Amino acid sequence: MESRVAEMPFSADWEAVKWVVSRPGELFLSLPFEAEISGEEPFDVRIHLRKRLFSFEFRGKMNIAFADSTATYIMKGTKGLLILSISAGEGRLVSRASADLVERFLGRKLEELAKGFGLSICRFSESYRRIVGKILPTGKGEFYVRDLASEDLPHLLRYLRFSLGNGSFSLAGRGEGEEFRITVENDVVKNLEHESSGGSAIVEVNKPLLDVGEEDFSGLELGGEYFLSVLRR
Repeated sequence: MESRVAEMPFSADWEAVKWVVSRPGELFLSLPFEAEISGEEPFDVRIHLRKRLFSFEFRGKMNIAFADSTATYIMKGTKGLLILSISAGEGRLVSRASADLVERFLGRKLEELAKGFGLSICRFSESYRRIVGKILPTGKGEFYVRDLASEDLPHLLRYLRFSLGNGSFSLAGRGEGEEFRITVENDVVKNLEHESSGGSAIVEVNKPLLDVGEEDFSGLELGGEYFLSVLRR
């Protein structure tokens, strides 16, 4: 069996990781490659990588296993066995993609799977931990958020993207004397429009949602309580 590993800094905890990986329906819709899942365990799954020099497709049945701060997706199909696992440690997240397949360039494909799978879980887990205590759903597509700062916006966007299962949406926020609107298209954060009594501003971002950082909105003076509405695009 061939394997590839991706390791990255991590600032959340195992409980946040478990919240993400125990929702494979939302996670598969949020991965940076084509992934589909349906039914109940064992789930029907399809994974498709499209790269300039190669492509990869896998179809099969998937089970999930948990043990000692590790989650494993075990997929069996007509082509063989594919396993994706994630482990959370102190300050680090490790993602592993393993396969027993007759496949050309398998190592490169496993590298892409390990990196994309790990980065998604890392970012969504960190954003969940940062936002979950601040946000409260109030109705269909509407939320109330408290103690929101500009540095929270990347985490808020990732939390909503994961929950919606949709990579294209607009987020509008209304606070005391100010409003903002953020546009996300195909998992790319396009821009933010902000209006307050002190004036208006447009921040051009144009970065993939998984790569957007707190520094991308650091020039905005956001703070306090907001009502949010989300529009799917």
